[in-house]
Amino acid sequence: MLATVTILALLLVLAAATLVLQRKLPADDDELVDAIDALLPQTQCAQCGHPGCRPYAQAVAQGGDIDLCPPGGTALVHQLADLMEVDVGAQTAATADIMVAKIDERSCIGCTLCLAPCPVDAIVGAQGYLHTIIVDECTGCELCISPCPVDCITLHPVSPPEQPPKPERQGLGCINCGQCVPVCPKSLAPDQLLQLTQGRAMQAAHDLGLQDCIECSLCDKACPSKINLAELFGQAKIEDQLRVRDRDQRERSKRRFGDHVARLEARHQDAAERRRRRLLDRKLGSTRGDAQGGR
Repeated sequence: MLATVTILALLLVLAAATLVLQRKLPADDDELVDAIDALLPQTQCAQCGHPGCRPYAQAVAQGGDIDLCPPGGTALVHQLADLMEVDVGAQTAATADIMVAKIDERSCIGCTLCLAPCPVDAIVGAQGYLHTIIVDECTGCELCISPCPVDCITLHPVSPPEQPPKPERQGLGCINCGQCVPVCPKSLAPDQLLQLTQGRAMQAAHDLGLQDCIECSLCDKACPSKINLAELFGQAKIEDQLRVRDRDQRERSKRRFGDHVARLEARHQDAAERRRRRLLDRKLGSTRGDAQGGR
C-alpha cells in the first residue's frame, strides 16, 4: 500500500513538472530556437563566436552561454534567462552603442573586398567605383572593416530615437468602472489598454487597437479617477511604433542575411562547377592528344 501511494505521488510530481515545462518552454527544440532567435538583435555580427544569430540561438537552446551578445546587452541576458529559466547571476553583457559603418569616399579604391563579408548586403558598389553604405540596413557588425586594404571604413554611433518625457500618471488608480468604454469614438476599450500598456504588454495593446486611439480625451473626462488616459496612450503609441520598427528591422536583417548566404552558396557552387568543367576539358584534351600521338 505504501509503495502504491509513493508511486502515485511521484507520478503526480512528474505530471506537475511536465505541465510547468509545457507552459514555460516551447513544445520542441525548433520552437525554442525560434523563440530565442526572435529575441536576438539580428545584427549577424558573429561577436558571440557563432556565424550569425540563428546558430547562436541553437547554441543557447542546447545550454550555451546567454551573455555573449554585445548588441543585445544586459537586457537580452535577462530576457534569455527568463525564457530558459536560468539564474542570471553575474552574467551580464556590456551593452554596445548602436553603430553604423561609413565609407570615406576620398580613400575608397573600389576594390569590392568589403561586399562579400557584409552579412546583410548593406554595401553597394562595383569594381573600380566608389562604394557606399545603406545606413538603414547596416547592423554595425564590423565585418567589413578588416578586409578594407586602405582603412576607409569606420563605425559611427547612431543616436537612439528620442522619446518624449513620460507623462505623470495623475489621479487615482483605475477602478475598472468601464465608464470610459462607451464614450470612445473608435470603439476601443481604454480600461483594458491602460492595463496592458502599464503592464508593458505592448503587443497585446497593439492587437487591441492602441494605434487607433485618436487621443481625443473623451475617456479622460469620463474617468472618475481623473487618469490622463489620452496622454498615457500617446506615449504608449510612440513606444509601440519604436517597438514595431525595431522588430521589422530585425526581420529585414534576418531575411537579407538569408539571401546573402544563399547567394554566396550559389556563387561557390558555380565556381566549383566551372572548375569541374575545366578539369574535364583538360582530361578530354589530354586523351585526344594521346590518341593522336598513338596514330
